[in-house]
Amino acid sequence: MDELERVIELYQDALFRFAFFRTGSLADSQDIVQNVFLKMVDSSRDLAHVGDLKNYLFRCVSNACCDWTEKRRHTGTLPLESVGVADETGTEEEWMHEYVRIGSMLEGLPARQAEVVRMRCVDGLRFAEIADMLGVSLPTVKSRFRYGIEKMRTIEKKGKL
Repeated sequence: MDELERVIELYQDALFRFAFFRTGSLADSQDIVQNVFLKMVDSSRDLAHVGDLKNYLFRCVSNACCDWTEKRRHTGTLPLESVGVADETGTEEEWMHEYVRIGSMLEGLPARQAEVVRMRCVDGLRFAEIADMLGVSLPTVKSRFRYGIEKMRTIEKKGKL
């Protein structure tokens, strides 16, 4: 198995989940991850020059998701597919309503702030991990998170949802 096949096998599922929690769309998440791998093949780059391949791939997918979100925001076509989540504390319908409500609040944030909030709250990543994955400083990540959460609270208080 060549190096690219090994990389795809190792990271494809995690990258897909990462993209799905940002887009809410199975098809678009698959396309985003596939396009990242295709760009890697098309660029004919040797992966040895990449210091931390995992962070590099997650950063590429993160950037592609931000681009996808911005494109959809301008065209007004952000899909929210059912996630099929239910447990003792709520029905599937209640979970879907909450998913849509939080997704709507995140849509009101700048893409970079929304990305950090998702990575922290959905993926459970530490701020240092987020900084490494996005290639930005730790204070930048913390400020994006703080401003994103503040804006979400403002949106909720104003009753925009």
